[in-house]
Amino acid sequence: MRYFILLFAFITAINANAQYAVDGISKSLKENANAVIRYQETTITLEDFDVMTTYERVVVTVLNRDGMFAVRSYAAYDDDSSIKEIKAYVYDGNGEQIEKFKERDFTDRSASSGDLYSDNRIKSIDYFPNQIPFTFEFISETKSKSTAFLPQWDPSPFYGVSTQKSVYKIINNKEVPLLSKKYNLEKFGASVREKPSLYEYEIENVPAVEQELMSPHYTQFTPVVKLALKQFRLAGQNVSISSWEDFGKWMNEQLLNNRDELPQETINEVENLVEGVTEPKEKARIIYEYMQNKTRYISVQVGIGGWQPSPAKDVDKLGYGDCKALTNYTKALLKTQDIDSYYTIVIAGAEKRDIDEEFIAVQGNHVILTVPLEEENLFLECTSQRAPFNYLGDFTDDRKVIMITNDGSVVKNTKAYPAAGNIQRMEAKITVRENQSLGGSITQTSEGILYGDKYELDNKESDVIEKYYKETWSQLNNLDLSEINFDNNKTDVVFTENISFEATNYISKAGDRLLLAPNIFNRLGYITAPKKERSQKLLINRGKAYDDSIEITLPEGYEVEAMFNPIEINTEFGSYLAKVEELGASKIKYSRKFSLFDGEYEKEKYSDFVAFINAITKEDSNKIVLVKRE
Repeated sequence: MRYFILLFAFITAINANAQYAVDGISKSLKENANAVIRYQETTITLEDFDVMTTYERVVVTVLNRDGMFAVRSYAAYDDDSSIKEIKAYVYDGNGEQIEKFKERDFTDRSASSGDLYSDNRIKSIDYFPNQIPFTFEFISETKSKSTAFLPQWDPSPFYGVSTQKSVYKIINNKEVPLLSKKYNLEKFGASVREKPSLYEYEIENVPAVEQELMSPHYTQFTPVVKLALKQFRLAGQNVSISSWEDFGKWMNEQLLNNRDELPQETINEVENLVEGVTEPKEKARIIYEYMQNKTRYISVQVGIGGWQPSPAKDVDKLGYGDCKALTNYTKALLKTQDIDSYYTIVIAGAEKRDIDEEFIAVQGNHVILTVPLEEENLFLECTSQRAPFNYLGDFTDDRKVIMITNDGSVVKNTKAYPAAGNIQRMEAKITVRENQSLGGSITQTSEGILYGDKYELDNKESDVIEKYYKETWSQLNNLDLSEINFDNNKTDVVFTENISFEATNYISKAGDRLLLAPNIFNRLGYITAPKKERSQKLLINRGKAYDDSIEITLPEGYEVEAMFNPIEINTEFGSYLAKVEELGASKIKYSRKFSLFDGEYEKEKYSDFVAFINAITKEDSNKIVLVKRE
């Protein structure tokens, strides 16, 4: 009997190791994959609405160095949670265990990086493999008295990573009311079991997703389940939410209430600043700029789950705060002048992700301020000391947000920037010389979304600015920027660049002729044509327009022998027009107009889009021929 027990244990150990051997991964899961999630398990046990235990086990096989990012090697905790178990194992390519990490091997440190202070902490290890491929297994168990944030099930969380098996469970014996929203599960053959006492999701063999240029956010086409309790506990507060009105009332009564008190000295200062001003919009502008000049942004992760803003009087005294604190402070300043404003929660980022209106739960990663006026809603980004009044840029534009109103909360859209207003204009006067050099002056203005790409240049060091232009105009050899002046017009939201420059070896020679590309500055780059069928739709989030006019003085004694005919390209993605005109014997004018239209296009159209961009790229390099006058 003892022999059979030992034999069974030996066979079991061999099988356990073999399951992590790289050879055991199917060919389909290795395709386009830098790593493979061999097994992913999340089990949440709800003792009640106010206590939960989360068990996580993630086993990842790293196939190459690009897959290292997929390794999970940390667990987080704060004042309302604790880590009950944490450990890790490492296996070689054959599935043999080569390292083991116990809790004492993990480093306990602050979860903040650039934050001034935070009550969030993590226990982690930094593992550097001696060999690749390898497999990393991470196991943790945490217990929390805050239940506002249930981790979503995301079995395909990264580009370039496939998943062999993923399991997600919520054990809910008290049958606490729970909200779930499922995305793309049927497409991937996921199994679903939802009962009041048990929510369970399972999926196998999810292939790696390749990141494609200008595609939707990955959560729009991969399997995801969002979950939230309708009754939860957040840092000592019991909360019940069944509507956006409930959500707003909770925010107002528990998180924002009595946090708008300001010193009388500050109130008097604001009164003096707006004295004689009657228009609410102008008052709001003055107060916004006052806030910008008085404060600076830091990230803070303390308070009620990192969700409650610091009191306005603290921000006034200290002169800094995070997005929540600075927004609340601005709201308090406006209130002194009876200007109503809404604390507004948003999912920030260039990808334009909406608050999910159908998923009534704590969402978002950023806060801005909405000022409702009769004629328009103003939107204030309170973390920037340099942004113009009522300017959002591509960080929070054109998306659904939660506005915390006086009566609750509503889901509305932020300001959109139409394509016609996102424009860059250039006027340049250039002199070309026979020795192949050229020089001159440029005036370039940027508006709308394109303003946001430029205005921070005014705050950069000279070496950073010079590097920016050398990279932007890389076709100009030995670029020497003799003069750079910026005009940041925050009132009209227009950024102007005035530049004087010299460059060498720009013109090429062909015998006794000179070849000149008149599009000296703004050129597109080639897009690699797809080698296989695209998986996702083409998404152009924001339309833009570029209008260049370059007056070129030819080298002394030269004239145009040959130039290209006007080029016009019109497609559903945008338009392009380029032409050269002679302005007498020694001058020409190059004009270029390029517009990119915003929109969502079927994946089959991507090849046409690539052809459109590459056709422009080719035409952008067209040359004219100069010859000596006889």
